[in-house]
Amino acid sequence: MTKKNNSPVHKNDLDPEKILSYLQENPDFREQILEQFDPSDRDTKQGTISFSSKKLDSVSKKLSQTESKLAELIQNSTDNSRLFEYCHNLILALLDTADSTSFLEALSDSLKHDFKFADHHLFVFSDQQSKINKHAGFIQRETLEQQLGGIVSSHQPTLGILREEEKKLLFPDNHLAIGSAAVLPINNEQPIALLTLGSRDQNDFRSDLETSFVKLITDVLSRLLPERVIPGPSPGTTG
Repeated sequence: MTKKNNSPVHKNDLDPEKILSYLQENPDFREQILEQFDPSDRDTKQGTISFSSKKLDSVSKKLSQTESKLAELIQNSTDNSRLFEYCHNLILALLDTADSTSFLEALSDSLKHDFKFADHHLFVFSDQQSKINKHAGFIQRETLEQQLGGIVSSHQPTLGILREEEKKLLFPDNHLAIGSAAVLPINNEQPIALLTLGSRDQNDFRSDLETSFVKLITDVLSRLLPERVIPGPSPGTTG
């Protein structure tokens, strides 16, 4: 049987660089070592902080990060609840309308006062081109597609910062106030309209933004627009 060597280890026998390298490569072992130190262990004479103090600092930082993530989750939950309420109220308001005028007024009222968008516009595709009101109008789809290209032809929402010429076309009455925008195609077997939502903040609409709520709005509009707006009287200016 081999006799265990119990001779003391002298600090001169230790290579600091090798020890540091080993600890860096073995974080689990490092954590075990740190747990062995007394939290009150501090060399006040040398003004240095013990391993245990560094461990406590690390735990404190992790706790702070966890609290920050928790606060973010709570805020996201609150925002989602509010968005759901706005969508719910908008859908009920649209269902309660009986004609084009009341339908578009209900839509504008919700987008402006509940969602608080800086501006919005509804482009309803038609063979004729005419203004309905400040926030809506009939337009030939081919004409809009020639001016804006892929934004119109896409079946997916376009979110982000628009070019100046795009903002002028999509927000004809208030393009200078738009920092970022959502361009939402509305389809019902065929493309029937395009809804634009504008924000003053450049970060409100980003390409990575969750689009569940805007999809809900466009899905509802795709069902109601043909009944409430498109088959109405001959296009004309109402305001």
